[in-house]
Amino acid sequence: MGGFKLAGRVEGPIPDDRGLLAPLHADAGELASPDELVDFQVRFIRLIERRTAIYTMGDSTSVPMYVAADLVRSICFVLGIDPDDPVITRRLLTVDLEDEYRRRLDEIGRKVEAAKQLLREVDATMPLIENIALRDTLKELGSFFRNYDYRSMAHDIPCSIDYPLCHPVPEDLPGIDYIAEYVRRLMVEARFLGHFDIKVIERVLAEASPDHIELLVNFYEPVAANTLGRALIGKDPAVLVVSGADRAEIAQRLGAVGEAGREKLLVQAAEDACDAFGIADEPSRDYLRELVPDLLPRIAVGLKHDSLGGVFVG
Repeated sequence: MGGFKLAGRVEGPIPDDRGLLAPLHADAGELASPDELVDFQVRFIRLIERRTAIYTMGDSTSVPMYVAADLVRSICFVLGIDPDDPVITRRLLTVDLEDEYRRRLDEIGRKVEAAKQLLREVDATMPLIENIALRDTLKELGSFFRNYDYRSMAHDIPCSIDYPLCHPVPEDLPGIDYIAEYVRRLMVEARFLGHFDIKVIERVLAEASPDHIELLVNFYEPVAANTLGRALIGKDPAVLVVSGADRAEIAQRLGAVGEAGREKLLVQAAEDACDAFGIADEPSRDYLRELVPDLLPRIAVGLKHDSLGGVFVG
């Protein structure tokens, strides 16, 4: 297998994706001379050399191209550079890159530990509702923290995640940034589900998706939708189940206004539900409010066909 020799000097721009990195350029708001950019390239290449030597435990600075590409993407992630659009800020043009790299690497280490602790809380908080994807995903998240080598492959995500969140994490987030955000959102969902009796949750899930144990379904969405529906008509959201009479009342209220009015009513219902459960933190309140735009098209279809049974279940 061919290797890529990391040079000690720069002849032209750092290679693009077929090599290692697209041509560097300065932030539009930062003034940088061509000499400054070339100097940065030289220091960047030297940083790659040092990190490659660490990766190979001092045996070589020559590695296969795919490894070199991963090492560069890892370094870019640590330094906060997008390898597909490597904008270099004034700070990176002037700091000692090795010192900056170590400082940011320490920050990533702290983020890893914080996410690991939050995952422990998720494990202790998530209601014990049987679902294969959730069970497997929790195991995979645990394996991530055992296998994640942020000192060499900080951009990597060495695990598989199957359980879908109500509000998915952007797929372009790399490494611990993706995992930390996934775990944070999963914790928001777990805490919300903790306000309800497990048997009632299972009843709602069975109505929303009879095969919820084996399918890739999210627990939070149908539970939260019912919560909004009950809060909308002034009923205790903790009861959760929406009856036929409840749906008729919900339809009457939502059908009397246009889409903007429905959105306002449902956002207020989200606020009322959070108040009823004592949910004070804004991320959790935001998470529930953000469900409203997803529900509006389904509600519009349901009202058109005189049936909201696909939105609010019981």
